[in-house]
Amino acid sequence: MSPLTGELIPTEIDDRGQKDGIPLTLRIRAAIATALGAAAARAKLLADQEDREVEHLVATIIDAQVKKLQLKVKHFDDLELLMEKEHAEVEELKDSILTERIDVLRRTFRSGITRWKDYSYAKS
Repeated sequence: MSPLTGELIPTEIDDRGQKDGIPLTLRIRAAIATALGAAAARAKLLADQEDREVEHLVATIIDAQVKKLQLKVKHFDDLELLMEKEHAEVEELKDSILTERIDVLRRTFRSGITRWKDYSYAKS
């Protein structure tokens, strides 16, 4: 169709399959190359999008693992604090028992008892 008059313009196709002087095989190759180029561009876009999605998912997993580790560290810190308190209580109890034992021995010796019948526990 002519852009000026709107009339149909016949295209000439000769007996060798050429249209406007371009061989058919060349036109097919050009169409295939164009289709392959478009498919490759689309594949590249999809691959890039998938890469971004994988990176996002990996970052999410890493964040979750870091949070889990932080919670575990906090839990161990709490346990350590609890153990330190219990250790201090045990040490105080040991000191108290030792003081009480010494006090019992002093009172025993002051009262005039010089020898116990069974003193095996006093040696330990």
